[in-house]
Amino acid sequence: MTGVLARSVSTPRRPTCSLRKKKLHMISARMSSRHRREYDAGNYEKKSIPWETQSRASESPGAIIDATFADDVFDEGGDPSVTALEQKLVELTGKEAALWVLSGTMGNQICLRTHLTQPPHSVLLDHRAHIYTWESGALPVMSQASVTPVHPANGIHLTLEDVKKNMIPEENFHFPPTRVVALENTLNGTVLPLKHAKEISDYVRSYPVSPGQKRVAMPLDGARVFDAAAGEGIDIKDYCACFDSISVCLAKGVGAPIGSVILGSKPFIARAKWFKKMFGGGTRQPGMMAAAAHAALTNSIPQLPRVHSLTKSTAARLSALGYTFSSPVQTNMILLDLEAAGIPVAAFVDYLTEAGVQVFPTPRLVFHYQTAQEAADKLVDGLGLLIQDKKAGKDLVARKMTGGYAKGGSE
Repeated sequence: MTGVLARSVSTPRRPTCSLRKKKLHMISARMSSRHRREYDAGNYEKKSIPWETQSRASESPGAIIDATFADDVFDEGGDPSVTALEQKLVELTGKEAALWVLSGTMGNQICLRTHLTQPPHSVLLDHRAHIYTWESGALPVMSQASVTPVHPANGIHLTLEDVKKNMIPEENFHFPPTRVVALENTLNGTVLPLKHAKEISDYVRSYPVSPGQKRVAMPLDGARVFDAAAGEGIDIKDYCACFDSISVCLAKGVGAPIGSVILGSKPFIARAKWFKKMFGGGTRQPGMMAAAAHAALTNSIPQLPRVHSLTKSTAARLSALGYTFSSPVQTNMILLDLEAAGIPVAAFVDYLTEAGVQVFPTPRLVFHYQTAQEAADKLVDGLGLLIQDKKAGKDLVARKMTGGYAKGGSE
């Protein structure tokens, strides 16, 4: 996340734990099967762990303590906490099966690798797609796939016409045929509407292929798909039905400490498990992180409309000050166009730091369910002073900035 809006509340202290030393070895290289059985059976002393009431994420620590400790690699039945999280996502999305993975990048790349068989093949996607721009070049390495990056004609999201114009058929052996059309929702906070997703899906799924060849696949980078559904006011199951696989990140707006879940058909997930192992995704006791993610998921989704409302009201205040945006403000992101305002990134960072708001050196402001009105007010105050000084002709500091997602440094 770039330009993450700082919390206006103090950072919660690490919970203090009075569990007796020999009763529960929570942080260990491995937990013996005997210890796991004893823990799951409740044969340990558990006492309450105080957590600051100011934090709205207080469900996660308690969930971690109550988590199961099965082994993701060797236990055939899986971990109950992980299974519960996967089942929750299955129920929410309407997909057949799910698989917990370590990160959004891992989830995306597992989905792509599972859909693709062998070269020559190519993936059609938005030129700003995370799988293309922010995953360290994993797609050609992991899946040996070429890429067809497309600039949306409307400047916001791909449409059926964009896809039709850029599909590569099998007839010409000079070009790798399109085997995957990968979409992302949201992208920079903008929604790819259900109407367009369905039109693209119907076209792609009926696209002609050679006998014996798998049809063109439709994966969704749904890192923020819950924001997309809330932003459009639709049932997320209807949206997910347009896609063969979905990767849902739980460590962004959902607020979990780690992890993503990929979803698809049962055969798809069965094959995806091979690639999860191949990509180093096996873990020993993932139950703690899965339980925290489950708690965060339950807590955050109902609050998304409020988050979007705060984002849009803040954007309106910034617009009134004279700021413009490089993308429409539709969900939980504000992308300031500092270049249009003639404001250096360094000044953007410095003024907001002075106002008590920490940002990365890229003008991408991401709101979430822990963002309070007080934080939004500080943001507006800091940016208000910045543009006031700019209009008054004050010299603004311009220096190279690094960190966050600034490519090669920003000025």
